[in-house]
Amino acid sequence: MYTDTVSAPGDPLEIETVHYGSAYTMADYETISQNLYLTTSYIYSPKLKFHGMVGYNRSTAEMDRVFFPDVSTQTEGDLAHSDFTFENMHDYSNLDYELMNFSLGFEYMISKDVVWTAEGEYADLKDNEGYVYDIESGSMLMIRSGIRFAF
Repeated sequence: MYTDTVSAPGDPLEIETVHYGSAYTMADYETISQNLYLTTSYIYSPKLKFHGMVGYNRSTAEMDRVFFPDVSTQTEGDLAHSDFTFENMHDYSNLDYELMNFSLGFEYMISKDVVWTAEGEYADLKDNEGYVYDIESGSMLMIRSGIRFAF
């Protein structure tokens, strides 16, 4: 990380600001993601096939704390209306969740050009770091079926 003292030429307040990186600070954002994905298929007969899947994802991400310089002593105006702080801003981008997926399905060949497909999938999301919209954990069960035509 580098620092640089910068002042704007002709600035009537003659404020010198210490910059860390871009506008005021550089902050690292670290993301870690681990994935496991297993699939299987089994041909029971020339007309019937089965398939399955298990998926797991664990992801975390976080940003370093951002430190802004205190310029209140360098300004002539009253900053009393500025009652907000940036102390917890870095927490807005924190992620920590796990996602599990399971699916089973089959394909049945009705004729050479027509296949009936069906699949069930279950997904479970566990959010360990809810912040902006609170904890968003939940589960989903989806059942799909259709006819596939080859031409």
